Amino acid sequence: MAQEPFRSKTFVLVHGASQGGWCWRRVSDRLERRGNKVFTPTLTGLGERSHLMSRDVDLDMHITDVVNVIKWESLEGIVLVGHSYGGWVVSGV
Repeated sequence: MAQEPFRSKTFVLVHGASQGGWCWRRVSDRLERRGNKVFTPTLTGLGERSHLMSRDVDLDMHITDVVNVIKWESLEGIVLVGHSYGGWVVSGV
């Protein structure tokens, strides 16, 4: 049986509540070395964007963060991954 040719994928990896997109570095490096495209956005008010924390930052805003990355980068057919709190976020996308 012939093996299907490799098809690169596009991944959007969403971090947990006490992290930032940086926490995916080792995973994203491996995925990219295999020819995939990887996006690791940091959610508003968390990680290196903690200076944006306010009363308005909530789950809905984080869902919007991810939706906007997908929209602005014109991503289609993505593999969407969420770790811990990021799982809540991706389930709303």
